[in-house]
Amino acid sequence: MARRGRPRDPNAKRRQTTLAGRVPTADHGTIQTQLRRAEAVGALVLVVENGKVVADIDPALSRSRLAVLLARGVIDRRRFDAGERYQELAWAAYGRPFARAVDVGRPRGDMPGSAEPDTPDTDDRRRSGARKALARVDARLASLGAETVQAVKRVCQFDQPANDRLIVFLDNGLRALAHLWGL
Repeated sequence: MARRGRPRDPNAKRRQTTLAGRVPTADHGTIQTQLRRAEAVGALVLVVENGKVVADIDPALSRSRLAVLLARGVIDRRRFDAGERYQELAWAAYGRPFARAVDVGRPRGDMPGSAEPDTPDTDDRRRSGARKALARVDARLASLGAETVQAVKRVCQFDQPANDRLIVFLDNGLRALAHLWGL
C-alpha cells in the first residue's frame, strides 16, 4: 500500500534549519589574536594556513596563567593538575573572579527549574561545603608559609601573573597540593 500524500524528495534539505542540524564551526579568533596566544605560551609559529596559526605548542594553553606556566615548562603536569583542582575548588566556593559572557545574560533564580529563588542565603548554603574543603586545603598550605598561600591563590584562584619571586612559592604550594590529592 502506498503512502498517502506528497512523495518525499530524497534531495530535500533537512535539519539544516534546526539547531541540531547545524555543524558548529570552530572560531579560533583573528590571526593577530592567535599569534598573541602563541607568543604568550612561547610557541614557535610554523605556518599560517586557512586563517589558523599552526605552532609547535598549542596556543590554546594561553587560557590561564597556570596553563601558560605549563606550556613554558615552569611547572610539570602533576603541579598543573593540582593547580586546576585548587582552582575548581576555589571557584566552587566563591565563584569566578571575573564575569563570563554566559553568566551576564543568564537570569538567576525564579526560573521554572529552580526549587527556590536565588538569594544570598541559598547561595551561601550551596557553597558552604566547598568553602569548608577550601579552608582545610588553605590550612595545609599555610603550614608552608603565607607567601605560598598568596602565590597559589594569586595564580590559581585569581588567574594573575606570578613574578620570579612567587614562582618558587607557587612551585612549593603546587607540590604540596599534588601530594595532598595523590596526583
